[in-house]
Amino acid sequence: MTVIQIDEPALADRNFASHALERFAREALGCQCPPEVFQRVEEDLIHLPGLTSPVRRLFIGGRLLIYLIPLAHATAALDWIGDWIAAALAERDRRGMNRVRLVLGYEVMSPAETDAIESSFARLAGRDKRVHLHLIPAASLAEALEPPHSGSSG
Repeated sequence: MTVIQIDEPALADRNFASHALERFAREALGCQCPPEVFQRVEEDLIHLPGLTSPVRRLFIGGRLLIYLIPLAHATAALDWIGDWIAAALAERDRRGMNRVRLVLGYEVMSPAETDAIESSFARLAGRDKRVHLHLIPAASLAEALEPPHSGSSG
């Protein structure tokens, strides 16, 4: 597991990975966590049912859990979203996190597929207001998936 620890709030702006992640969480996901939450980010890769590649899992400030799930086809989400929700909720509760966000990045998705995934999510998540689904273009997800410790130029 990779941990990004920023000891002073002023350093957060100097840490590109942390800043990019905060921007993604706020702009793409609507996160309203205070800035200090982004001072500690832990991440790793996990395997979820129905997917051949591992998924990036982020723990932000001990409050927010995010699964970044790239999709080749909407079918995987329709077939496995119940398992993904169950895994995310169990982990959120086990770790005492406030919220969990399932972020599905798609290449192509029809309005009918979007509606079906959102309907399945609403039915399966029930009344839990601390679990969220985000369907975003793969390009936006790829930006968030950039490795946090890529070498710097210069």
